[in-house]
Amino acid sequence: MLALATSTNSNTSSAALLQSGSKPDPSAAKTSTTATTPGTQASADKVELSEHAKAMLAKAQADADAMADLKLTFDERLEKRSDALAEKLTKAFAYLNVNLDDSVRLKVDKFGNVTTEGPWKKKIEKLFADQPELAKELKAIAGLNALKAASTALDLYNKEKGETAGSKEQQAAWTKYNIRSINIQTLSEVMSLTDGKLRSAAVDYIEAVADPTGANASGADAAAKQREVSNRLA
Repeated sequence: MLALATSTNSNTSSAALLQSGSKPDPSAAKTSTTATTPGTQASADKVELSEHAKAMLAKAQADADAMADLKLTFDERLEKRSDALAEKLTKAFAYLNVNLDDSVRLKVDKFGNVTTEGPWKKKIEKLFADQPELAKELKAIAGLNALKAASTALDLYNKEKGETAGSKEQQAAWTKYNIRSINIQTLSEVMSLTDGKLRSAAVDYIEAVADPTGANASGADAAAKQREVSNRLA
């Protein structure tokens, strides 16, 4: 009804103008609607997130990544962290002109201090001193690898001890286990960067004990398996 009434009023006004002979005012045909230019529309569509919103999105992403990590095994999570640190160290060493053709041997103590030997000793040690987050992550990864090596040593003991408690076989297995545990503890602080990968001396040691011939070493062929065994002893 409202639309019809408006239309009727408009027609009546037009008829009155024609009868009076007056010219219609062009401004009367203008509406109050303001045209929107493309630039104005684009700026109206642009939304800026607040710092709080950005923080919430970052936390949501971090939580999603954490949930994804929960689905990984211990070895997979350790490999993921090791690969991430190895990539950072490879780039940092390359920037310092450290020769990566040979393995770079690193030792991280319980305080997180990283030492090394060779012609790039000062450069590498300064890098870790200047960037303590790298040293902290190296220490954490070394510790996780020591746990992995200790778990392998325990598995070996359970296989070697036999079923009879107190037997000579069990005593021999226990002696081996203790020696291996001491060696793992000694090597737990030693890591090396080899061919773009971080390697743990403790893990390499226990894998060499568990598989001295390299039958279970990773590699597509015999040559690759042999290189894997050689790298364990690097």
